Amino acid sequence: MKIGIISDTHNNIELTEKAIKIFEDNNIELLVHAGDLTSPKMLDLFKKFKCKIVLGNGDIDIEDICTKCKRFGFGSIEDSCVFEAGGKKFIAFHGNNVKMFREAVMSGDYDYIIKGHTHHFENYISNNTRIINPGSLYGTEEYTIAVLDTESDQVSMIRVEDSC
Repeated sequence: MKIGIISDTHNNIELTEKAIKIFEDNNIELLVHAGDLTSPKMLDLFKKFKCKIVLGNGDIDIEDICTKCKRFGFGSIEDSCVFEAGGKKFIAFHGNNVKMFREAVMSGDYDYIIKGHTHHFENYISNNTRIINPGSLYGTEEYTIAVLDTESDQVSMIRVEDSC
């Protein structure tokens, strides 16, 4: 299964639209957003995908974000989300809760931990769990997203070019 991973879009519509095109070109089957959409208007860009979305520390209008997520069939949106995809177990959260991150890694319960917050790409294994941070589309020198292939356990970092 191919999973598109994105985080920290912070209302950057132009780069998020470019990321969406990359995900479409890569035939992703599920999109995971690891927080900091920042406002509900960003959800309109993701409505054509099956999505798992978590809240970040920069998200505002949380009630409106939750309402729109339910309307688009994304389910309820929380600080974290545990799910199965491609025969693997995942937990996604924004990454600003260090205690939650440490507990998830130490538990050994997950094949994958997806997080954001730092605005830097990460892909490493700790305690037999692959940790993926796709990077950011805001506030960084390099704009990145990630694609995970659960069959091969391969993670691709993809640069999203800014036209400015």
